[in-house]
Amino acid sequence: MYLSIGIVLIYGFSVFIVPIAEDTGWDRTVVAAVVAPIAIVNGLMSPVVGALTDRFGPRRVLTVSSVSMAVGLIGVGILSQSLTAFIAAVAVASLMGAAQTGVPYTYVVVGWFSARRGLALGIMLSFVGLGIATVPPFLAFLISQWGWRLAFVAAGLVSMAVTLPVALFAIRDPPVVQKGDRLRAEGCTVPQAVRTASFWLMLAAFFLNYFAAAAGSISLPVVLADRGADTARSALVMSFVGLSFIVMRLGFGALLDRFPPIPLTSLAFLSPVAGHCILLSSEGLVPVYVSAVFFGLATGAEGDAIGYLLSKRFGMRSFGKLFGINYMGLTMGAGLGPACLHIMASGGTRYVETFMIFAGIAVIAPILLMLDGRTRSLKR
Repeated sequence: MYLSIGIVLIYGFSVFIVPIAEDTGWDRTVVAAVVAPIAIVNGLMSPVVGALTDRFGPRRVLTVSSVSMAVGLIGVGILSQSLTAFIAAVAVASLMGAAQTGVPYTYVVVGWFSARRGLALGIMLSFVGLGIATVPPFLAFLISQWGWRLAFVAAGLVSMAVTLPVALFAIRDPPVVQKGDRLRAEGCTVPQAVRTASFWLMLAAFFLNYFAAAAGSISLPVVLADRGADTARSALVMSFVGLSFIVMRLGFGALLDRFPPIPLTSLAFLSPVAGHCILLSSEGLVPVYVSAVFFGLATGAEGDAIGYLLSKRFGMRSFGKLFGINYMGLTMGAGLGPACLHIMASGGTRYVETFMIFAGIAVIAPILLMLDGRTRSLKR
């Protein structure tokens, strides 16, 4: 999870935007908007990855994707000779790394843990926060030393050096895969799940929360650059996002085992509202770092909640497919949010109005989750 495709190509991409635009002369807004096809490809592939994980088990899926993701990232560095080629190479890289996401890794943890499932998810997913905190500054260093193309090549080689040994020697398929009898596993099929209001309310809430939180967090290096910060200080802000992400993952995962998950998650989903409100009502550099903490809290909570709530509500029978569908909503939000924010901000001239709109969007996510909780209460 520390070197998943989202860390390198979504959060890590934030430090590539300005260097790529300066080196090539390509429009910065267009370069920033490339995050959208990354997330769209990953999002559309998530249900497929979930289905493959259900069928073949997470170990096989992760082994193949470790190599393919590395090849895709190396291709971005080698083949990006024009803007069109760059966009195509990034889209192909996101496709080849589509299985290096939380879908198969969460399947492993949810399949092995029950009594302390929330804490187990929190510990595993906290490494996403560590990646957010350390990978973008490391990539920024590589860019300053070797240029952005070689930085992509290095990212591909390093990711494979970490993820492939984990897939081969650490991952073990959970019992539901080993027994090969999912029909007797407890829970809902996909058709049964999609006929419930709970499924759609959760899907919409996950999408909107990540749409607002990722838009805020991934735009922070650009916001800092526009406010006069140098490249190093602009990249450092992602460390604040990552550290708060880690704290939330560990703490929130443990809390999910002890408190009602719907109200707890709804409260955490108010964090992007605070982050955008801070940005729209302030100037200077310090408020940007403060807002980074709130965006990190929101994304940290969602990672724990999505697997926990789905497994509790729909069981393990079709968990891979259902998680993949919801992960699609999450990744779509992660890509579309930053792209929409940069377009609406008009190159930094309309940040106040844009942050206000995104704060309003962020409010909807916790409301939808509370409606889900109310719906379940009425049914009981």
